[in-house]
Amino acid sequence: MEPTAEQIVASPAVDTDLNAEMHRAAKPFSRSTLVLAGLVVLAIAFGGGAWTHAAFGSSTSSSPTRPSGGTPGGTGQTAGAGQQGGGFRGAGGRGTTGTVDRVDGTTVYVKTAQGTDVKVSTSDSTTVGVTQQGKLSDLKPGSTVVVQGQAGDDGTVAAQAITQQAAR
Repeated sequence: MEPTAEQIVASPAVDTDLNAEMHRAAKPFSRSTLVLAGLVVLAIAFGGGAWTHAAFGSSTSSSPTRPSGGTPGGTGQTAGAGQQGGGFRGAGGRGTTGTVDRVDGTTVYVKTAQGTDVKVSTSDSTTVGVTQQGKLSDLKPGSTVVVQGQAGDDGTVAAQAITQQAAR
């Protein structure tokens, strides 16, 4: 015979210790489930880091090449990755090394060691160093310079800094 509603309500819900039952019910995940969840989180973090590096990380080696003579005071980004867009571009496409061909207003034309001409645009925030702080008019044709900046799709480098190397 089935118990009536009154009998069900009148009988205790748990025949054993109620605190022990509540404690067991409060832990829905076993230790192995928590370990597996931690491993999944680590795998996702690793995959996210690998994706981020692939999308935004440097694509060059950790030891970029330097032209003979270096740059004064060790400043400036030097040539590293390869040739693209008409100019020799430094690590991650961030610079150009060569000799000043001419200065035309706020544009400097640099001839790379490979013989290509690179158009370098400057702005008011572009710094020019000639062993000491200088300005665009201090750059003379034939002088060797290191240009730091971002190269555009057309190969024009938007200069952040131009450093003229000491004459040899």
